[in-house]
Amino acid sequence: MGIAKFDEQALRNFASVLASILTHGKITEMLALCNIPQAEGSNKSDRIYYALKRIQDRNDCGNNVMDLIQKTITPKRYDDYQEFENHRASINEKLLYEGYEINEKGEILQCKKAQTIPEAKERSQKIKTKIRGMRIHSEIIKYCDEEWLNEDYFHAIEEVAKSVFDRLRNMTGIQQDGGALVTSCFSSGQSGVPLLALNRLETESEKSEQKGFMNFCIGFYGLYRNPKAHNVRVNEEVKLEQFAEVLVVASIIHERLDHVYLTRR
Repeated sequence: MGIAKFDEQALRNFASVLASILTHGKITEMLALCNIPQAEGSNKSDRIYYALKRIQDRNDCGNNVMDLIQKTITPKRYDDYQEFENHRASINEKLLYEGYEINEKGEILQCKKAQTIPEAKERSQKIKTKIRGMRIHSEIIKYCDEEWLNEDYFHAIEEVAKSVFDRLRNMTGIQQDGGALVTSCFSSGQSGVPLLALNRLETESEKSEQKGFMNFCIGFYGLYRNPKAHNVRVNEEVKLEQFAEVLVVASIIHERLDHVYLTRR
């Protein structure tokens, strides 16, 4: 995909963010990795800016610029998840003005351009600030990352709920949905042994936990998945607080699913 040239202010913005992330040694390494000739500069930001400007003018496109950004802000380079998210939010704040963003996988996506400073800051940082400190399960993030940045909380809630039921289908091969799917997975039925078990089901307490979790998942579907799928989107105002709520509840379910036993196929 050919990427149009970025103006000088955009290049300055990108260079400033990347300079805050990379050491001088890493700048040399990353420019070489992206086949961008080294450039002189009195500081890290200038080094990156002049290197990007020259390669962009030479090739008459912004492909090398985006390549450097993507290779820098990639999960492969990070051991700490929060550090990656902080750096991703910083570069996205600048990329959004150009109609691009980096998702949680480190992929470049096109999006609606931000028009104002508050818009860019809110879209790149608000949801991250709201959920900071929360334990958000990795199964959830991959379902709705694009909607977070666009503040599409209505659709994001749908996707978070979807993550639970898609996971149950993938774990068991059962192609149902909602309460029927949950019941098929966790109910003992005629065989006396559920397909998915939270524990050994030897005591009344363990059996009660199994039944309680099944009902919890059914209630989750009724509260979040089903209404969001049938209500008219434009008539419902979805608040950020509601989104944070569904993130927490879905994470609790996924944490339990990490430890269930598949008794049979």
